[in-house]
Amino acid sequence: MILEFIRWILGVKVITAHTKETVAKDWQEIETLLKGGTPSQLKQALINADRSVDTLLKDLVAGESMGERLKNAKNLLHPETYNKVWEAHKLRNSLVHEGGFEVQHFMLKGSVGHLKSVVGELGVKL
Repeated sequence: MILEFIRWILGVKVITAHTKETVAKDWQEIETLLKGGTPSQLKQALINADRSVDTLLKDLVAGESMGERLKNAKNLLHPETYNKVWEAHKLRNSLVHEGGFEVQHFMLKGSVGHLKSVVGELGVKL
C-alpha cells in the first residue's frame, strides 16, 4: 500500500490491488468458458478477456476507449504481444459489432491466449 502511494506521488502508474483481484476473478470465469468449449462460450471468453485487459489498461494509461488505451500502452508491451493484442481486440469488435460474424474456434482460443499473455506481461499473476 505504501509503495503504491509513493509511486502515485512520483507519477508512476501501477495496477491496484483491487484491479488485480478483479482481473484474477475474470480469468477464473474465462477459463471456465474455455473449458465449456461451445461456440457461444468461446465468444464470451474472448469478450471477457478483452474487457479484463482493458480493466488493467485503465490503471496504467489514459484513453477514452480500449483502442485509445491500447495505443497509449504500446511502450508497455513487447511489440509482438502488442500486435497480437490488437488483432484479438479487432476480432472481439467484429464479434460484437458485425451481425452474423463467425470465426473458427481455434482463432477464438488463440486470441484469448494472446490477451492472457498481456495480463502476465503487465505483471499480474493468474
